Amino acid sequence: MKLSTKGRYATRILLCIYRLQGDQPVPKKRIAEQEGISTDYIEQIIVPLKNSGLVNSVRGLRGGFRLAKDANDITVYDVLAASEGDINLVGCLAEGCSNSDSCVVQRVWQGASDQLRVYFSKITLQQLHDDYVKRTSNQPLNFSI
Repeated sequence: MKLSTKGRYATRILLCIYRLQGDQPVPKKRIAEQEGISTDYIEQIIVPLKNSGLVNSVRGLRGGFRLAKDANDITVYDVLAASEGDINLVGCLAEGCSNSDSCVVQRVWQGASDQLRVYFSKITLQQLHDDYVKRTSNQPLNFSI
C-alpha cells in the first residue's frame, strides 16, 4: 500500500495546527508557509478532516483552524481514515470480491490491512508532537513569525 499525499499531508497539517494553535486558530496561509503546501491543497485536505470532527474552522479576520479534539485523542489512523478512506491493502476488501468464497489469499490481505489499522491506531498526534519536540530541541531558536 502506498499512502497518497492527502494522507501524509493531512497528518502534517494537523501536527502543524497543534504546534501553532495556542490561544488562536492557525490561518491557512501560516500552515502553507510552515509546511510548503499550497493553500488550495490545504483547503481540499481540511474538508474531510472537518467532516470527521478532527478540526474546526474559525471564520473572520483572525480565523483559521483548531484541533477539534485533544491531541491524545487523535490517532494517525483517524487522520488517514478521514483523508484516505478505510485502509485496505487491496481493493477487493472494500469493494467486495466475487471470488471471496474461494480466494485463499483474501485472509492474508485482510490480516495485513488489520495490522496496519492497529499500528496506526496506536500513534497519537500528541506522540508525534512529542517526537517533533525531541528531534528539534537541539536546533537554534527561530524567532521569525
